Amino acid sequence: MKKLVKWILLTAVVIFGTGTELKLDAVLADASVVADLNQLEHLLVKQLQIRTEEIVISYTGDKEVLSEALPQLMRKAIEQDDYTAYIVDSYFYTLRTWSARAKLNISVSYRETPEETAYVNRQTREIVEDLITPSMDDHLKVKMIHDWIVRTLRYDTDYERYTAYSALTDRRAVCQGYSLLAYKLLQAAGIENTIVEGTVDTGDHAWNLVRLDGVWYHLDTTWDDPLPDDKDQVSYAYYLKTDEEMRKDHAWVKSYPRAGHTYVDTLNKLRQEGKESAYLNDIERLITAPSNAS
Repeated sequence: MKKLVKWILLTAVVIFGTGTELKLDAVLADASVVADLNQLEHLLVKQLQIRTEEIVISYTGDKEVLSEALPQLMRKAIEQDDYTAYIVDSYFYTLRTWSARAKLNISVSYRETPEETAYVNRQTREIVEDLITPSMDDHLKVKMIHDWIVRTLRYDTDYERYTAYSALTDRRAVCQGYSLLAYKLLQAAGIENTIVEGTVDTGDHAWNLVRLDGVWYHLDTTWDDPLPDDKDQVSYAYYLKTDEEMRKDHAWVKSYPRAGHTYVDTLNKLRQEGKESAYLNDIERLITAPSNAS
């Protein structure tokens, strides 16, 4: 069974409209001060990415606008970075308003500690340095990363490990952990990518969209990893696929970049442009015969 353990956001809003400014000034002695929603969003993104658990902000802009916009602004700040969006487990905020300013206090629970995320960042850089050489183009980089993930990880049938940290330390994860680790490794290799949240016949699922030479493709490392695990086998059934190809057994409702070009056509175009390489032929053989493992 391939299953996504989805991230959950629990929002509780408490708004108080009484009190004095003097009392608020004392409470906010160490708080960050922002004057508009753009500044607030920028500050929230920064604090979320460094895994701050208690965020205290003094807001001097329009308090009614803030109160109305805050739920959407919180979600927008969390979703600024794919990795952060799946690491935030829950949050709770209180908003207290006074005559001239407001106090915003946000408590955030994460699925990785700052130390664990730092470990993921170090490890992914080291893995990419070992896997990737200066002579490799982006197409080969993606294959190297895909193959490393499939050969190294095994699917967590206990459904307990859903972070990149768990994937690296335990070598096991559900699809969310696969996708997060792929996101970080591809990012470290300079490959633009995003995480797709969708469904398959067994329930919720996650995978990646990868951009190569300006063209987007789906990449599902979880479904390319045989179950039960076999370190000698790597499938390419879900390697750099179009929307049409993925929709045969994957579905998604959010808006993502369109993947409309088959990778076989891309490989043929590369050859026509004079790029001759043995690995291009090897990749084409693998993706056109996905039942064959390598």
